[in-house]
Amino acid sequence: MLSYLGVLGAYILLALWITWPMPLQFATHYYTSGNNIFYFPTSPDAPKNIWMLWWAGQALATGANPLFTPMIYHPQGLALHLQTYDTVAGIMTFPANLLFGPVAAYNFSALLGFILTGWFGFLLVRPFVQGVAPALLVGTLLTATPYHVAKYDAGQMNFVHMQWLVLFMAVLIHMTISRRWWGVPVAALAFLLLTFSDWYYTLVAVFFALMWGGLNLASRPQRDELFKLYGLSGGLAGLLLLPRLGALRASSGGQDAEASPMWAYYTQGYSADAFGFFFPNALHPLWAVPVERFLINVAPYGISEGSYTAAGWTLAGLALLGVAWYWRQQWQLLVVALIAWLFALGPTLFVLGYETGIAMPYQLLQLVPGLDTARRPNLFGLITIISAAIFAALALARLHEQLRPERYRLVLGLVALIALFELWPPQRVANALDQAPVYQRIAAEGAPGAVVDVPIEGGTDSRTLINQLVHQQPILRGYIARPPHYPTLLYSPLPKQLATFKLWPEADVFALDQVALEGMQCYYQFRYLVFKPALLTKRQHDALRSIVAQLGADPAQPWYADERHHAFRLPLHTDTCTPFVFLGEGWGEPEVHKAQVWRWSEGQSELYIVNPKPEPKRVKLQLLAYTLKHERSVNVYSANKLLTTLTLDERRRWYRLNVELEPGYNQFMLESATSIDPVSGRALGIALKRVEVH
Repeated sequence: MLSYLGVLGAYILLALWITWPMPLQFATHYYTSGNNIFYFPTSPDAPKNIWMLWWAGQALATGANPLFTPMIYHPQGLALHLQTYDTVAGIMTFPANLLFGPVAAYNFSALLGFILTGWFGFLLVRPFVQGVAPALLVGTLLTATPYHVAKYDAGQMNFVHMQWLVLFMAVLIHMTISRRWWGVPVAALAFLLLTFSDWYYTLVAVFFALMWGGLNLASRPQRDELFKLYGLSGGLAGLLLLPRLGALRASSGGQDAEASPMWAYYTQGYSADAFGFFFPNALHPLWAVPVERFLINVAPYGISEGSYTAAGWTLAGLALLGVAWYWRQQWQLLVVALIAWLFALGPTLFVLGYETGIAMPYQLLQLVPGLDTARRPNLFGLITIISAAIFAALALARLHEQLRPERYRLVLGLVALIALFELWPPQRVANALDQAPVYQRIAAEGAPGAVVDVPIEGGTDSRTLINQLVHQQPILRGYIARPPHYPTLLYSPLPKQLATFKLWPEADVFALDQVALEGMQCYYQFRYLVFKPALLTKRQHDALRSIVAQLGADPAQPWYADERHHAFRLPLHTDTCTPFVFLGEGWGEPEVHKAQVWRWSEGQSELYIVNPKPEPKRVKLQLLAYTLKHERSVNVYSANKLLTTLTLDERRRWYRLNVELEPGYNQFMLESATSIDPVSGRALGIALKRVEVH
């Protein structure tokens, strides 16, 4: 027991060394690699993960659901089940979060990732070697592998926490060898922890379980006993995951999973090179720049950060020795490791940067429903790296058998020195989260309402998330891995005006006058409008002033102004909350002729009604519409259910429907046949002249 506690203490010291000099500024700064060749200097993923831990702390402290946040994508909020959101890390770092804040929680999370990966790596290889020292060394090589450290320097904390994958593989491997039943609950628990840590690692774990289980059931004796162990492990894991799977199904509808040509490049860019397992330590202080330039040249589409999957030369060298000596005895593990590496290569084979055009097995995974969103093939290479740790341990075991004790200790020491030199941590840059005075002022005032940072964040700079850590009010959007497909910024007039700096004309088929906008403001509750004057054009300034005036604030007198930021404090109009309507996708632009305005539908056209009340409400939807043809049927759907069918003709008439509204957004779909306009060549459905809700 004392020796095992000593091993844990050694991994604590190792984690402090790997992350140095972070421990010196544990509560105030986070660290990333200090260049923009391999990674961005400050890494947008680091603030995003700090924000994730902040929200987990907020939820745990208040008793809220940590897997749903109302703080971003206001007013709908966001389910976090499918995001790169490490719930387990949020729980484990809660004390640090509570005592020292989210930056300390982030840094503590990094330490835990390196400590536990080393510890579980030690437990993985311990039965394969004699003595504690060689297992300690292999666990060190695993947790300090260049891939693992690089994820820390990229700020991708969900990938730093690879310890649950190591634990899951360790339990399955040892359960297969020892046939011990204690592995059943531990394997199920490890898999559950994986699902609450990272979905990519969960997919990798499922892949390993299928490959490892299938090979061993086909090749080992006493298959019935193995089948029971595997079946019970999988059944228990499935039982534990039932509530999680239900929540996933309920929350997946709002995620934006539309196919895009960009994702094909992304997937290939996050695929390993054929020789990527043997690539050098990318961020070593002695050779970082030339190695990074090499990696940029050989990485698919230059995405070196996503394709980098290096095991480290020391670990790889020992693993090759272990394979040479033990491949016959451990052929199942070798086959799984090789198959995993083939999948890590992504859809098409790249060899030292050369695109061969050869299709790889990963394309089979892309045919599986739901897995087309798995866009990081290189992570399958972790199975290869973790398997390499076992072969490295076997190599040390063989050396222990062949060498005299003093020579064996000398070899261990020499390997440790080589690893120390090869895996020396990179030079890093300290980063502090911006705490602009305007957001401190908002936090001090404590008035409820959403904060709108303009321009609205559309990229991956985490700007609005960083600001929210200061003011702690809801925001319209923030940098996340999988943005939802919400109508707020896409179609809703008031937030879209703020997002685009483009005023909507009052001449449209739905109300856009000041009274209507004030009613929308009652629902959205945009309290603060913050911007940097130096970054806006005159047209954007004028648009903001017009919006501010429409909402009843004085555009000439900002609520706050300094050399960096201006802010307006907007009235909330809480006495004007009534349902309002606007159009979504599938409508043409407004057409105006002699004070008449209309829009043509394109066959399938969205219409949104917003109920600002917290309870359901029944309203009357009124449509003034007509069609070019003598008669045309229009199906009206709500929540994919047919409400009614309207029959339109060339006469401009009002059509009235009584509809039940849930709180918030309610989507309706108008579906009709189309005909080609002989003048414009457009496919036209119905013409909508006015839509109202009462």
